[in-house]
Amino acid sequence: MKIVLVGNPNVGKSVVFSYLTGYTAISSNYPGTTVDILKGKTRLCNNECEVVDVPGCYSLEGESVAEKVASEIIKSKDYDIIFNVIDSNNLERNLLLTLELLALRKPIVIIATKTDIAKNKGIDIDYDNLSDILDIKIFPVVATAGIGFSVLEREVSAVFNNFKLPVPKIEIPSDITEKWKMIGEITLKVQKIYHKHPSFLERLEEITTTPVTAIPLAFVLIIISFYVIRFIGEGIINYVFDPLFNNYYMPLVDRFSSFFNEGFLKNIIFSKNMTPLEGFSVLTTGIYVSFVVVLPYVFAFYLILSVLEDIGYLPRLAVILDRLSHKIGLHGYGSIPLIMGLGCKVPGIFSLRILESNREKIIAASLLFLISPCMPQSAMIFAILSKYPLIYTGIVFVYIFFVGILASYVLNKMLKGTSDDLFIEIPPYHKPVFKNLVFKMRLRITQFLLDAVPFVMGGILLINILDIFSILDLLSKYFAPVLNKIFSLPAQTSSIVMLGFLKKDVAITLLAPFNLSLKEIMVSCFFLVTYMPCLASIFVLLKELGKKITFYVIVFNLLISLIFTFIFSQSLKLLF
Repeated sequence: MKIVLVGNPNVGKSVVFSYLTGYTAISSNYPGTTVDILKGKTRLCNNECEVVDVPGCYSLEGESVAEKVASEIIKSKDYDIIFNVIDSNNLERNLLLTLELLALRKPIVIIATKTDIAKNKGIDIDYDNLSDILDIKIFPVVATAGIGFSVLEREVSAVFNNFKLPVPKIEIPSDITEKWKMIGEITLKVQKIYHKHPSFLERLEEITTTPVTAIPLAFVLIIISFYVIRFIGEGIINYVFDPLFNNYYMPLVDRFSSFFNEGFLKNIIFSKNMTPLEGFSVLTTGIYVSFVVVLPYVFAFYLILSVLEDIGYLPRLAVILDRLSHKIGLHGYGSIPLIMGLGCKVPGIFSLRILESNREKIIAASLLFLISPCMPQSAMIFAILSKYPLIYTGIVFVYIFFVGILASYVLNKMLKGTSDDLFIEIPPYHKPVFKNLVFKMRLRITQFLLDAVPFVMGGILLINILDIFSILDLLSKYFAPVLNKIFSLPAQTSSIVMLGFLKKDVAITLLAPFNLSLKEIMVSCFFLVTYMPCLASIFVLLKELGKKITFYVIVFNLLISLIFTFIFSQSLKLLF
């Protein structure tokens, strides 16, 4: 038995899905797209059923990529029954999709969510009357509390046991105007709205969507989120993963390496230098980068993202930043990868999935690596410039931000097309559901482990092979004159540049032994931040956006970095 969950965006489908499937869900891309499809298993009438969470759509005739995918799945009729999830707070709008589903003449039941929020707002719906009019079963639920699902399971199981799936018989007009007329008549019969004073959450909704108050609050929340991600990520690294790695894992690797004789095989497995981040061993640097350095930030990022998503704030943030984002070729949702990339670029890359067009993904990905350093890089820049007045650190960060915005503006003019207008529903605020948070976290972190980690490991292995055959040394010697003549940097720094993409904050730290001048430190910091994404980011970018877009992003960013590093170097000569 195959069930499809269908409904508008933000109606609570994910909560219904997690309740039905527990923790059995897997995520996959719909063929030919980057749209995620969730699939899971549930048991009804003592039989295992497949549940598919179809992307949210307002109509089967929608134009967005997600809506087209949803329409294709639904119109294929490759399922046994539809669970149409509707939002009780927006009955009239939700009924358009419901009528389109009824016209398909497939078995269908309706799950009405957020009934508690509707009641608190003074919305009273006669679900029995609505069920009689539409000639289908309707189950009011409070998905966040699990209320109503026992009735749903009992009734649906009874239907399945009788082998009589509920096929609707109501006649649906084909004309859209007639459909809306029918929706209006149904709504008048089944829904009554009573006046109620606004609650605290409703007042908060107004404050966080009115520009005068919403913009300052958004920046405060972004800063708080930024520091919470840093606090959680660094805490896990410093007090859990790093001690476990150094005290327990590395001694095992050292003991294992003693069984190998010096030679090519040992170099392939353990590299020339087994020290994490100094050599290219998959067993040391590969594990350390993937699990000790990146995973804690991925965990922290997804935790904050899931909370903001579940309380209903992300759509508001997108709307607030939409006008500014359009100036550089994005819409409001394009700001989310940039904000999340301030902590670690890898989760920022994952959040590029919310953008639909390749044009927007190229602009956002380029800006993600140019507009600011990640958190560890920022900390190292502060550290290496700490002996100088704070204004010089400020100059580096302001210049990086300026170059990122300017590069995105140029890229917006270069690439054909325009950014689509932002058309999203702003849901009411509500409490996050712990079970749903755990469900999303497990799904997203599992996806990171399966998708990103193998790419990072493979990339480090490839670089180790290049290092064994001294190709990296040859490249380092080749670029030394370029750094010296164009950027006025010591030739010795070429080795840091060649290896800097492995761990960019460590590369910035390695500038210290060279006794560089203030100007040289500032120029080096800018170049190391902008010239190339870190190794983990490169391979996650390959996985998420493909070889072609990754190549465009890397080449464009490298050119921008070279041009503006030269400008920065020459400008600082006038000041020093």
